[in-house]
Amino acid sequence: MKRFALIFLFTFLLSPKSYSQVCGGGILTFNIYTLNGEDVKEFDYEIFPVSRELLQKNYYDKLTIKKYKDCPEYSLFKDVQKSGSIIGKVFVDQIIDNNDPKLNAKLQELLDTSAIAQKGTITSTLFFSTRENQSFPIVLKISNGDREVYILGNYFGNCDREASLLWGKGYKIK
Repeated sequence: MKRFALIFLFTFLLSPKSYSQVCGGGILTFNIYTLNGEDVKEFDYEIFPVSRELLQKNYYDKLTIKKYKDCPEYSLFKDVQKSGSIIGKVFVDQIIDNNDPKLNAKLQELLDTSAIAQKGTITSTLFFSTRENQSFPIVLKISNGDREVYILGNYFGNCDREASLLWGKGYKIK
């Protein structure tokens, strides 16, 4: 018994630090709410894969102050990981990569898991299946008629959470 206790103690002391998972996965519920009495019956959506290299080079590096480049708590990085961040079309064109077969295959796998298509029409809600340690940035394009909004987010990663787009004369993600 003493020998077992010593072996356990040494194993415990010599083992590397380990981290447990919080949830393993969940559902991200993406809601669209209208403002100002605007009556919208449906929205078109499209999901684009984002290249990590292009995202870093053409978005984060251009918008992040040097002292925050390695700080995951910087609001730009946190917003993308939580509810997403509205970005301009000029950046969208610089960070999406529809020609990378590995990126497209990964996106298709995640879409299949979530049982959603890469593009379609919704009335107000999209559901993404998430994996806790998954980090796969996407651009979610939401449009209605002649108005479009592009949202950069990690919607296939983390735990249960909700992201909302307030659709009106202006837009806000929360």
